[in-house]
Amino acid sequence: MAKTLDEDAIERHKREFIEPAAMLYAVQKIYGDQAKAKAMAAYGRLLDAHMLVTGVLAAGLLRLNGAIAEADQAAFERDALFAAFVIGLEPCEAAIAEARYLQAHAMLRQELEILAQLKAVRANRRKLNGAPNVAALEQSLARLYGGLSAAAHVSRHHIVQTATSWDGEMEGLPGPTNFTRYFPETDDELARKSYALHVYMIIRLVEELRLDLARRYEGAGITAHENEAINLAVDLMISEGMLELVDAPTSES
Repeated sequence: MAKTLDEDAIERHKREFIEPAAMLYAVQKIYGDQAKAKAMAAYGRLLDAHMLVTGVLAAGLLRLNGAIAEADQAAFERDALFAAFVIGLEPCEAAIAEARYLQAHAMLRQELEILAQLKAVRANRRKLNGAPNVAALEQSLARLYGGLSAAAHVSRHHIVQTATSWDGEMEGLPGPTNFTRYFPETDDELARKSYALHVYMIIRLVEELRLDLARRYEGAGITAHENEAINLAVDLMISEGMLELVDAPTSES
């Protein structure tokens, strides 16, 4: 028999706790907005690189809007993976910008896994209910997986501590403290590296989309103009010190 809820008690407690709850979220909003402003300044020309690669990605996807083409199971699976990546773009970018690094790295890890799954599906090696083999990715991406997993699983204390420790003004704090903060704070280097990784994975996503466009949709392939935009984005990332020339993607990868 279902328990009868005490609606009066619920409303009474809601009135009692609405102020501290609102304060908790207000602090997150205030410091998140401050962190975002700092991150936008720290990104530099990475913002231009992001604009170029997301523009190319969007242009390619828009050409498929309403297009009818034959598709097999692998095509359906790849379409769903592309969509999953795109749906996660905004929350991942917001988490990085607002200095919610543990959450951001969990989403970056998923982006890596989507790229690995795309390759697995293309090679007919996807494991049912199994984690993707990130070793299939290029070495520069695959070696990042462990650190992103540690952040996602909060398995290493120093990673969690870095994302929550307070190293700001200490004067006037009452009594002993462990210097833990409960609000986001920008780390310029971490923000830049995280954002650059996100942008680079979008480039790799475009490389996967290129293969599908060429194979499945006549006349919908990535254009020379779009290739130029991707190459300019790579140049920008190199100029920002976020990408080495040897890591630059090629259409054969």
